Amino acid sequence: MKNVLFLSVSIGAGHDQAAQALIQEIEYRYPRCKTKLVDTIAYINPILNKIMVAGYMGCLNFNPKIWGYLYGQAEEGTKFLNLGQLILRTRSINKMAELIQEFKPQAIICTHPFSAGIVSELKARKISQAPLIAVITDFTIHPFWIHKNIDKYVIPADSLKYEIMQFDIPEERIIPTGIPIRRQFIEQPSKTEARNRLGLENKTTVLVMGGGLGLGKIELIVKTLADSGLDLQIVTVTGKNEKLQMKLRQVTGKNKVKVFGYVENMSLIMAASDVIVTKPGGLTAAEVLAVGLPMIMINFLPGQEERNADFLLNNGAAIKLRKIQHLIPQLKELTSNEIRLKQIKDSAFALGRPYAARDLIDQLKSEVFLKFSLIQG
Repeated sequence: MKNVLFLSVSIGAGHDQAAQALIQEIEYRYPRCKTKLVDTIAYINPILNKIMVAGYMGCLNFNPKIWGYLYGQAEEGTKFLNLGQLILRTRSINKMAELIQEFKPQAIICTHPFSAGIVSELKARKISQAPLIAVITDFTIHPFWIHKNIDKYVIPADSLKYEIMQFDIPEERIIPTGIPIRRQFIEQPSKTEARNRLGLENKTTVLVMGGGLGLGKIELIVKTLADSGLDLQIVTVTGKNEKLQMKLRQVTGKNKVKVFGYVENMSLIMAASDVIVTKPGGLTAAEVLAVGLPMIMINFLPGQEERNADFLLNNGAAIKLRKIQHLIPQLKELTSNEIRLKQIKDSAFALGRPYAARDLIDQLKSEVFLKFSLIQG
């Protein structure tokens, strides 16, 4: 049996979700192929992982501008710590070497830049010779992703080719199939059917999200919508943020609020909605575009989410708000302006890649998998 190793880092939910989407596609089409998903830093050095996660989340929660500054400085060429080289200087690297030797992957797919950097260093040391594929999960090309020994780069859109080629990456190493998302986004039910299945009324529906961790001023946004003069219903998904979920279940107002925690049927919830109010994480944006759902972006983080917001705005697929006070006037204008609403929907659909996972596996099949006898036919 042939093997594909997926390496992610569980900071947020998006990197894991991209890997899981590809695993789902491989298992659906090639059941003889064995896959394995590993949380890279947690696997090789749990202590370092706790420090990284605590530092990153603390930065986002208490002073996100620091992260934005570091992210921007790295874009301008400032050299920060090379995590792959740091890991190589410790005994932790032995665990990754043992994993690769035991699992014997014919391909390694990384959905986080840290993972890609570590495996690139392993390839430089001849510890791994498997093809290395980096799946970029934001609508920008950051230097964090660029490493010498990556064989293929998967990018979110054709229009980002010029960005990655500025790092001297030849076009033949670029695969512009999009951010992989789950198969559930390929076919969508009607709004009426989706609302019936979720127990919702058949009326204007606003979805409020803050990513897999439920970040941002979600409680204030939901309260603002619940007390607005607009006739609508609010659906909110809190992800793994149980504290936020409990708070939102206490929200009362003129408009009803339906609260979900961590869900596996996100495509159904999006199909039931008319507008989404969210921060533009890479995976969230990819899913929203796939269903053509108009997006109002608010409370996005400096760094990658800011770049995602720029991409979506430049392509006419979203609206950006800086203040929650502007939400109700903007929502009222949007839902009453059918022409503008259609323009945003059409732009989103044009950017959406519901078949991204399938298309990537197809391309890897001819360029990597068959070449290395990973699958038959």
